[in-house]
Amino acid sequence: MLNIYGQHDKQSLLEHIADIRQIAGFQRMELVGGKGKGNEVIQVRNGSGLQFHIAVSRAFDIGMCEFYGIPIAWMSQNGPVSPFSYERDNWNHSFEGGLLATCGLITMGKPSIDEGQAFGPHGRISSTAAELLQTEGRWHDGQYELIFRGLVRESAVNGENLTMERTIVTRLGENRIYITDKVTNESFQPVEHLMMHHFNFGFPLIGESCEINIPPGPKRWINGEGPTDGWSGFSAPMDNGQPTVMLHEDARADEGNVRVQISNQVIHNGQTCKLTLQLDYDKAASPCLTQWKHPGKGAYVLGIEPGNASTEGRAVHRERGTLPMLAPGEQKSYTFCIELQLSQAQSSL
Repeated sequence: MLNIYGQHDKQSLLEHIADIRQIAGFQRMELVGGKGKGNEVIQVRNGSGLQFHIAVSRAFDIGMCEFYGIPIAWMSQNGPVSPFSYERDNWNHSFEGGLLATCGLITMGKPSIDEGQAFGPHGRISSTAAELLQTEGRWHDGQYELIFRGLVRESAVNGENLTMERTIVTRLGENRIYITDKVTNESFQPVEHLMMHHFNFGFPLIGESCEINIPPGPKRWINGEGPTDGWSGFSAPMDNGQPTVMLHEDARADEGNVRVQISNQVIHNGQTCKLTLQLDYDKAASPCLTQWKHPGKGAYVLGIEPGNASTEGRAVHRERGTLPMLAPGEQKSYTFCIELQLSQAQSSL
């Protein structure tokens, strides 16, 4: 049921406005300056406090995200970057950050040389423009929903031919983003398929008092050393702080879904509030959960990164016999739901 400014159904809401876009909607835009000049972006407002950008020119990823004006997504110092600036050997030169950056589709994780071919970090899909398939706001069963679909292709002559169809949905009266990816091997031979969804969170969701709740399971360092405790909190910004990467190899799933929750106290409009983000995803499709933490001053980011393998590199997985493959015509689906809440803070989190 709707509950928008005291209106509880479609009819009563529409009696108060001339156009639903006064409350919620989207706008297609083109960036006109800087390294991101020419990039197409869709600005989405769901009318319930949630606003975000879909980067059509960058794999239909999600960039800026705000909740009641509070920034949720971590944004890198690169700012918007055109796909033409992609560098295979240094992914960080064109990494925008954003709520979601896609890694894949045929490689992700550390650089490696696999069967004589060099692969850079995280693949090139996030620097590939999408074909826009759908931008629509519509009423359905009394709910107003905003639906966006894009198609991204990773292909090479005499090589791979993978497509990713991404659907992003949000609804008026809900503070959720639903993401569904369908990756299909459209070639006539098996193709390697490594994929990770690189969710990036920053200040003020991340801070000294934040709590990171990841379901229990075995953990090990990909980049780090010593005990594996301390993963559930975050330090203050540090001089010369260095990034660490931890793999949660078998996080517990309830009814097939892994649920990660991050919460922190924030000052919003002069009031102390509790800001909570919840990420649910299908464990069968993404059995590995990578946690990236960078506490350095001027960086200060938490990455929560579900993937179909660890980030140790394509060659490592081939050697171990754990390299995911897609058969000719095979399709694999990945589903995610991000939910945000802002409530009055209690005495402690």
